[in-house]
Amino acid sequence: MSEATKNKIRVLLQTLERRFGKVERQEFMPPPASADMDAALAVATRNSEIVAAAVLGLHGPPQDGVESARKLMGCYVDWNEIRVANRESLARTMGKDPRAMERATSLQRFLEAFFLRQRNMNLECLVQMKPSERKQFLSDIEVFSREELAAILLTCFGHPTFPPSEVLNRVALRCGLLRPKTTALQMCKIFEKGLTPQELLNLYSHLYSVALKHCHEEAPECGGCPLKPRCPSAKQFSKPRK
Repeated sequence: MSEATKNKIRVLLQTLERRFGKVERQEFMPPPASADMDAALAVATRNSEIVAAAVLGLHGPPQDGVESARKLMGCYVDWNEIRVANRESLARTMGKDPRAMERATSLQRFLEAFFLRQRNMNLECLVQMKPSERKQFLSDIEVFSREELAAILLTCFGHPTFPPSEVLNRVALRCGLLRPKTTALQMCKIFEKGLTPQELLNLYSHLYSVALKHCHEEAPECGGCPLKPRCPSAKQFSKPRK
């Protein structure tokens, strides 16, 4: 990646941060210093919530998953209860979220696969794994697509990987971050070679915010998009339809 492209991405990220806010990955709690059972339970509960939030936040800004996880844990005892809960009830618990049912489905599929593999709901075990072991485990349970697996590794565990999302590729192409006809897989390699893990996370989150709020596949709403002043595609999509 050229320095010009890096600078272009960094300017874009600054613009999007002013609109959508700062992106921060949730930090896992370290093991308690003492053998206190209550302290250990608190750590496991918190770390498990972070893992579940990453699953709930797939295909969108990670913060959306964080908010959904908090709502669920405010109404249910633990992740095992959520695993077997009525899916419509889970969706209602997440409130007026148009993607609530989709989030509930993804989470329950993951929890069920995890339970069948481990025979428990100790999601914190993923935190203790080495990066290569974690990636293999999440791949072996056969729940996540290639894009989803990369997203969880990036947003939850800080792996320096960028998801091969067609949605993000569309936005990156339209706003001039990539050369025409660059594929989603090529996009990943380009971004991974030139950006830090935090920059990858920022780009992932903010591009999804743009995609969901403005840069739709058909009839993008360029008028209120924060990238409009520097987006080469904005003039094309802003032309009045005949």
